[in-house]
Amino acid sequence: MEGKSKAGERVRIGILTKVFTTELVDAAIARHDRGDRRRRLLPARLVVYFVLALCLFARESYEEVLRVLTSGIPGSRALTSVNRSSLCRARSPLGEEVLETVFRQVAGPLATPDTPGAWWHGMRLLALDGTQFDLPDSTRNGDTFDGPSTTGGLPFGFPQVRAVVLAEIGTHGVLDARLGGYRDGERSLAYPLARSTGFGDLVIADRGFWSVEFAYAFT
Repeated sequence: MEGKSKAGERVRIGILTKVFTTELVDAAIARHDRGDRRRRLLPARLVVYFVLALCLFARESYEEVLRVLTSGIPGSRALTSVNRSSLCRARSPLGEEVLETVFRQVAGPLATPDTPGAWWHGMRLLALDGTQFDLPDSTRNGDTFDGPSTTGGLPFGFPQVRAVVLAEIGTHGVLDARLGGYRDGERSLAYPLARSTGFGDLVIADRGFWSVEFAYAFT
């Protein structure tokens, strides 16, 4: 069973590097001037792959993600001697802009004309939906994103980020997404996603989104 598990890890890391190529990652880093000459910690490319691997292995610890990453990505051995706090510090100078650029380079529809469940009467089926994610319970996250509170304004639980995602139904391929804080409304986050739809797309969403104004935005 352990051999199968390690083989599965290598497959997922292989897919990760195939989709997010080194050329794509390096171009995003250069675009936002986050190259290694500005860094005293880890190479920027490795930090990008580490963050992506954290998403791929979301249930694993930093240490386990490091183990998987260093066994599957050439040149990542530099991570083996890095402690958890250094990894946290290395992510800060990278900036969110690099990761958003990487995301937008790969986001898009994946269905072919033969993909089951992706089409209806010649129209591409898209789904629009919102969700929330718990964040580490830190003062900075609480100040930035906020979270649930009592009627008297006393915070409880974890800070949360709200996400609204536009995805292809047949493949679950993400076309676009917007992130906001706990107090941001799903509808206000969803409006900009209309830019990622076009002629021949049929967008499905629950009743909390729709209004005449919203329908016009996605027409």
